[in-house]
Amino acid sequence: MAGSLTAAAGAVALPAFSPDVAAAAPYNGNTLVSMFLRGGCDGLSLFPPVGHPAYFDARPAVAVPAEAALPLSGPGADGDFGWHPGAANLSALFDAGRVAVVPAAGSPDHSRSHFDCQDGIDKGVPDNRLSRHDGWIGRFLASTSSGDHPLRAFSAGSGLAPAMRGYPGISASSVDQLGLSTWGEDPEWVMDMLASGYTADAAGADLAGWAGTTLGALGELAPLVAAGGDLPDGWPTSSTGRLFFTLARLLEEGFPVQAATLDVGGWDHHDQMGDATDVNGRTRRQIAMLDEAVGAFMARMDAAGLGERVTLVAMTEFGRRVAENSSGGADHGHAAPMLVVGGGVVPGVHGGYPGVSPDDLDRGDLAVTVDQRTVLSELLAKRLGAGDLAAVFPGFDTAPAGFLGVAS
Repeated sequence: MAGSLTAAAGAVALPAFSPDVAAAAPYNGNTLVSMFLRGGCDGLSLFPPVGHPAYFDARPAVAVPAEAALPLSGPGADGDFGWHPGAANLSALFDAGRVAVVPAAGSPDHSRSHFDCQDGIDKGVPDNRLSRHDGWIGRFLASTSSGDHPLRAFSAGSGLAPAMRGYPGISASSVDQLGLSTWGEDPEWVMDMLASGYTADAAGADLAGWAGTTLGALGELAPLVAAGGDLPDGWPTSSTGRLFFTLARLLEEGFPVQAATLDVGGWDHHDQMGDATDVNGRTRRQIAMLDEAVGAFMARMDAAGLGERVTLVAMTEFGRRVAENSSGGADHGHAAPMLVVGGGVVPGVHGGYPGVSPDDLDRGDLAVTVDQRTVLSELLAKRLGAGDLAAVFPGFDTAPAGFLGVAS
């Protein structure tokens, strides 16, 4: 990134901020975490419609058995649905009134293309994705930014998430990558050398201001990095678990992260999904991995007193086809659940459900009843105080009258 310094040998780019950008929106202390389940998560496994007999007809080998599904018993429960048996933490969070599910969400793009669908959702213009190069989170942040804290936007991962394009966020996949790599030199000496090279006289006023912001952020992060990033006992050791731990450490140390992103890959299960009751089944392992990471993160946020401040939204580019295929998997489909977890959630099952009988399907797929942007608009407005949603999702009706009521 032009005008930035690089920490941890290129692992994290710290942003440069200009004082000549839009007026800042007041930071209300809330954090929105956008989690993208890349590859096409099978929502019919994660949140199976066990009250619909056609579900079992379409999936004789891979359907979640009704007796194995974890029933919904919390506020807003709907007996037509259950949780996959590998989603014990999500089930418990739902029963505690901390999860909203939109079971048939999606985008207008029914191409079933990973690239096209992900690109359109990341940009927030799935019906006109070639019209933009920035992302929906990036537009929200840029439209409300001023001399913001560099950690206002954070991508847990090896690079800035596509949805954050257009705003200079920070990315790191572990706590140690948030520090300055000095290649054996004394850190204070390196910081002094960098500061001396970016004075107003040496580099100009603008670059000096940007460098000062970056170096200041490194200084603030130094105690966190020094404390180390070892996972606590019992924390999930998956790559997703490690990303969630990095984000958790930033939040519990009080850094004002307003928007964060996290990608979870590995959902493209065209074959060998496995029996939902087999703990070694492919789809069960994947769902359990996600569930353990989300459960650990939310428990950590609760312990830090942040459980009502942090809201997690999960989405995927498309679900899987209703009918299983001959390889024991399911091919690319359309609608899939969106999950909203944590702070400000209005629990329950939201939005219409089209059904999974043959006459209910859209080209063999679960039909979309809720545009993903409707949910994202509501979360931006209610959790982060966004005002100009039309700038975030151009060409889409973001009027509050269309909100589902997934958050308060």
